Amino acid sequence: MIPYQFEQGRATTLTSSRLLVLRLPESGINSLKHDSRHLDRRIQVVVEQLECSSDQPIGIEEMARLVNLSPSRLAHLFKSETKLSILQYLTQLRIARAKLKLESSFLSIKEIAASVGFCSVTRFVACFKNLVGDTPSQYRKHFSLVSSRSAERATARSANT
Repeated sequence: MIPYQFEQGRATTLTSSRLLVLRLPESGINSLKHDSRHLDRRIQVVVEQLECSSDQPIGIEEMARLVNLSPSRLAHLFKSETKLSILQYLTQLRIARAKLKLESSFLSIKEIAASVGFCSVTRFVACFKNLVGDTPSQYRKHFSLVSSRSAERATARSANT
């Protein structure tokens, strides 16, 4: 099993495509897709808020006030609509953004952890390994190997034509 396929963890943002791809680590299902038009409007607002401010500390009380629900009702409604808790969704969102940064930047693991909203590098590495199957360093190394092999193949193909 290759943990770097699109279906297994990359989340496209709601603002760009209105489609979420989420991985459910506690189940046998690799991905869950939600078209945001089918989500309760209050949950859409919360998801958009999480998308916009996932790199900052976010309290459930603040989000609940935003949509005029109690924190417990928001948590229940969010889970029934998305099949994930707010914390699971936020963690997956942060990890998806970290994967993009690992693929496209030379920032340190500590800098990436901070930039996506983790206060602790240890917690970031643990969450990343739990969701992706590799540590951030292993993921970056594997991704750079795959990228360099793809570039080599493309160069070889263009040389043959």
